[in-house]
Amino acid sequence: MTSFLSAEHHPDCYPSDATETLAFFRNAFDSLPSDELPPVPKKSSLIGVVTPHIDFRVSLRAYAAAFRPLLNEPLADTYLILGVGHRSPLEWNLDHRDYVTPLGRATCAKKLIDQLVTRTDPTRHFFHEAHNGEHSIEFALLWLQALHRLHPSKSTTGFQFIPLLCGGLHSYVEDQVEWKDLKDFHRLSRSLTTLFKKFPPGDKLRIIVSIDGCHLGPRFHHPFQVTPALLRATAWWEEQLWAHVAKGDARAFLDWFRQEGNDRYFDGVGALALLLASGAGKFTIQRTFYEQWFTEQDTSAVTFSSGRVLL
Repeated sequence: MTSFLSAEHHPDCYPSDATETLAFFRNAFDSLPSDELPPVPKKSSLIGVVTPHIDFRVSLRAYAAAFRPLLNEPLADTYLILGVGHRSPLEWNLDHRDYVTPLGRATCAKKLIDQLVTRTDPTRHFFHEAHNGEHSIEFALLWLQALHRLHPSKSTTGFQFIPLLCGGLHSYVEDQVEWKDLKDFHRLSRSLTTLFKKFPPGDKLRIIVSIDGCHLGPRFHHPFQVTPALLRATAWWEEQLWAHVAKGDARAFLDWFRQEGNDRYFDGVGALALLLASGAGKFTIQRTFYEQWFTEQDTSAVTFSSGRVLL
């Protein structure tokens, strides 16, 4: 492995120059005034956000909907990023390397990662080079770097991050194993619960859930084209999905997916289930933004949401 990871999705998705990149994110934040988003409910604390990892060129507004609320909150010292392992052979995949982007070097929380692994199962392998080029981590980190530079506090304090790529828990969703058989899932969720007790989510630690939604049509090897009727049906299906997420029960959330085996290829299954389980029913996850990206040339579509994690 290299000693650090380098951002790979510029200049196509965003500028390579640091000044231009910061201006890019400043304009993105400004594109969505805070009064266009629902306020945080009274007696609730914003401890994290749900963000897409779709190509920036598709919808910067969706990203602004996720990260803009953090401009009104104190800056955190540590961010747990629950991404998606698009090319990872592991269900749960960590990495020790710092990350270099056009906005500088982000520091990996190596000691916290080692503690997570030790508490979960030190004999198991949780590391794979699938983090190389993984945009679900890169895109979230860029927004966090921009947030720290554009925050009203004008703080220059850096932050550390925990990058955890999550799988889709296919063996459970496809009804191949039972709940008790998800041993790594249960151990890791307990380890995260311990981390949250030591570093309560809020001002010091925040949670970033970097996921997209459904992937439909020939581009994703479905034997059908996406139609307006399917897009409407998918929007309704995802309303039901997020209603299950809001209930805070990880097993009930996964059992709901078992009804059709995730045939719509929703890619946030593992990340959301792990967060629900590690929150022990204390976290509330609310969706605040939804969009569908349909491409006529291949009659395919990707959906994505933004939201917030509340305590």
